Amino acid sequence: MNDRLKSLLELYEKDPDDSFVSYGIALEYISQKNYEAAEKYLTSLNKKDPEYVPAYMQLAQVKEKLNKFDEAIDVYKKGIEVARNQNDTHAANEMEDFLNELE
Repeated sequence: MNDRLKSLLELYEKDPDDSFVSYGIALEYISQKNYEAAEKYLTSLNKKDPEYVPAYMQLAQVKEKLNKFDEAIDVYKKGIEVARNQNDTHAANEMEDFLNELE
């Protein structure tokens, strides 16, 4: 376990509702190719903070890595909806591009 991940996990223990920390942990796990752990944190983050747009794209991409393509499609669709509701056209368009590649 690298120092950054260790520090993030310590922060998470203090405040498991901090979306930025959860997202950071997931990105660290992705960088280590530990997609199952990343999926766990991103799924939890989406439940705790369903308005946190970046988590949708990362979760969908992790699901792709895990060959869970139907789930990835569902996550992209939900993420596009959330991004549009926040007028985040860049994120919505980016997720649409990834979604179009899957469908």
